[in-house]
Amino acid sequence: MDESNYSEDTAIERAIVGDENGYRYLLEKYKGFAFTIALRIVKNGEDAEEIVQDAFIKAFKNLGRFKKAGKFSTWLYRIVYTTSLTSLRGRRLKLDSLDEPENFQLILPDTYANGFEKLIKKDKIEFVNRAISKLSEVENIVITLYYTNECSIIEIGKITGWNTSTIKTRLYRARQNLYVELSYLLKNEINDLK
Repeated sequence: MDESNYSEDTAIERAIVGDENGYRYLLEKYKGFAFTIALRIVKNGEDAEEIVQDAFIKAFKNLGRFKKAGKFSTWLYRIVYTTSLTSLRGRRLKLDSLDEPENFQLILPDTYANGFEKLIKKDKIEFVNRAISKLSEVENIVITLYYTNECSIIEIGKITGWNTSTIKTRLYRARQNLYVELSYLLKNEINDLK
C-alpha cells in the first residue's frame, strides 16, 4: 500500500467497504497512542493490548456510524477510553498493585543530535513516566491526552465525556501533582548520588 497517495478519508471509505488496506492504514496510524491511553488506564501491558484490539474491532464494526464532522482519532480514542474503563470495572483491577512495563516510554519526538543529549532525554522521559505513573487514573489520562497526544480541551471532552471546566480543573490538579511527584523523585535521585 502506497501511503503517500493514501489519505485518512480514503482509508475510512475503503475500510467501510471491507478493504484490508483501509483497515491496515488506520490501525498503523492510531495503534500506538490507543495503546498509550489503554495502558495509562489499566496499568498492564497485556490488558492494554487486549483492550486496543477490542476497541479497533468495535471501531471497524461501527465505522459506518462515524460522522466525518469530527476527527477520526477523537472518535477512536473515545472507544479506547470507554473500553478501558469497562475492562477495569469488569475485572475489578487494583490499579495500585500493577506495574507499568519497563520498556514503556512517553511518546516524544527525537530531536537530540548527539548520544549524550539522547541519554539525558531518556533519563528525563523515565522520570516523567515514573511521575505520571504515580498520578491517579484521571490525572494520568488527562496529562497523557493533553501533552502526549496534544489533544485540545474540546477533544479531551469528546474522548472522556467530561465538561470543559472539569477538564481544566483536572489538568490543573494533574500538573500540580506531577510537579510534586517529579520533585520527590528528583530529590530521592539526588540523595542517592550523595
